[in-house]
Amino acid sequence: MMRIEPSRSYRPPLAGPQGALRPAAALIAGVLLASCGDQGSSRASATNAPQYGLRDSAGIRIAENPRPAPDSRLGWTVSAEPLVSIGTPEGDSTFQLHRVSDATRLADGGVVVANGGSLELLVFDAEGNHLDSWGGGGEGPGEFGGLNRVRPWAGDSLIAGDPEQGRISIFDSEGTHGRTSVLHGRDEDEGLLATVADPAQSLGAIGTIVPDVLIGVLPDGILFTGGSDNIAMVGFGRRDHAYALRTIDGDTRVSLGEYPGPLTYTENYQAGGGFIFIPLTHPFGNTTHAAIWGDLAVIGQTETYELQGFRSDGSLARIVRRDYEPGTPTQAEQDAHFREEFARYSDERRARTTEVAANVPLVDAFPAFGPVMGDALGHLWVADFKRPADEYAGTLWTVFDDEGRMLGLVRTPGGTTVFEIGEDYILGLGTDDLGVEYVEVWGLDRG
Repeated sequence: MMRIEPSRSYRPPLAGPQGALRPAAALIAGVLLASCGDQGSSRASATNAPQYGLRDSAGIRIAENPRPAPDSRLGWTVSAEPLVSIGTPEGDSTFQLHRVSDATRLADGGVVVANGGSLELLVFDAEGNHLDSWGGGGEGPGEFGGLNRVRPWAGDSLIAGDPEQGRISIFDSEGTHGRTSVLHGRDEDEGLLATVADPAQSLGAIGTIVPDVLIGVLPDGILFTGGSDNIAMVGFGRRDHAYALRTIDGDTRVSLGEYPGPLTYTENYQAGGGFIFIPLTHPFGNTTHAAIWGDLAVIGQTETYELQGFRSDGSLARIVRRDYEPGTPTQAEQDAHFREEFARYSDERRARTTEVAANVPLVDAFPAFGPVMGDALGHLWVADFKRPADEYAGTLWTVFDDEGRMLGLVRTPGGTTVFEIGEDYILGLGTDDLGVEYVEVWGLDRG
């Protein structure tokens, strides 16, 4: 539950490359999936099946891919144990990570962690020893009101995103602050939205327009950003997220349009001169995912298995599609998901959220895919949306080459939210049974 005073509001999370993944296994192995020819297979040509392969249309490369066989695996393996693990349940407070939102690996093997709990960038060497802490909470240059991203910048510098203040900050390799820029979002004059007159109505809101936040950086230094209304909705619906490409000064270079965010159901009630909002993200609801893929900004709506890649000038360069098997969730599956999610809540909070969950409508179909991200070699990784009946452990990804042709399936380590995929490593966040956070580096052998 979240208390919202009349002048404040709940912000639905921005869908992005670091969605809430909680996979659950460790080792990857298998065989290469049969490749798709550029002109489509002869079998497909002889039937009414889709013509899989690559084609060009008005300067856009379109990749149509079949559904992979369940046992299709790339010959890539992930180390059975992490090579480096940063974090501890006790001892030095520097190692007690809290609300980690992102991390990136440096050229020398060191790791920089965006630690939201302390509003600092924590710097560690290749063995996981703490070296330095940059930033801290505040409104001054190089300070943060929030942290959502840390990515490499030109040379050996780093860029960090502050979603609360709508800013980005750049630090050199020694932690010296270089500049801070505001990500200019929508017109600030739009101000506070109207308060819902009747909280029982099907859809209402109270909130403000918020600045954009950093999703990633294209190779030419153009920023890929997204933003949404700072809205606390009442009822069942989705708020649009506006995506854009911006200069380092924060100015809009080109708008990529608005896409619907996560499907959310919210109930509220009046208490203490304000409102208590209870928002639940639908466990099987559609959303929009976004990421950097090589030199493209990728956006995909999960209603269908299609992702669009935009150049830094805003032109559409790639469309990647993959066949998939639709499915419909049941009420029993939805109820079981909420029971598991609420199990760790306090008794009072569990009782209230369970009441709200009982009113969450079913959806017609599972999302076509989960979060997406690009790796250091130009591959696009698209996570499968894991359904309750799926028996595999971990998170299963479909890997596409730099033109959008499917290569095969890869499974990432259990309990890991993936932040970055390098040439020979996977960097992510793990959480133990006590809720202790660990930033981990796993070895990746591409065979």
